[in-house]
Amino acid sequence: MDDLLTREKYGHPPRSLAAGGKPQFGYEIGNVAYWSPGPDIALFYAHDGQSIPDPGIVILGHIDSGVDAFKKYDGTVDVTIEAID
Repeated sequence: MDDLLTREKYGHPPRSLAAGGKPQFGYEIGNVAYWSPGPDIALFYAHDGQSIPDPGIVILGHIDSGVDAFKKYDGTVDVTIEAID
């Protein structure tokens, strides 16, 4: 995943996700979100006070702990995301 605005890591999933969910224009630290125009997945690790531009993001989940670890990576980082039951 690459870095954007020192607030999020983003990258392309192996396949596009189906559109769905209500677009949001704000985020919280720890949110895992889908940005459909990309189509990218974003992991928010910091908040810069800015809102998300149109068409917004769809929140897929939340990282409950350890999200601060992304702050130490200035550039790209390998990330694996798995669904849990």
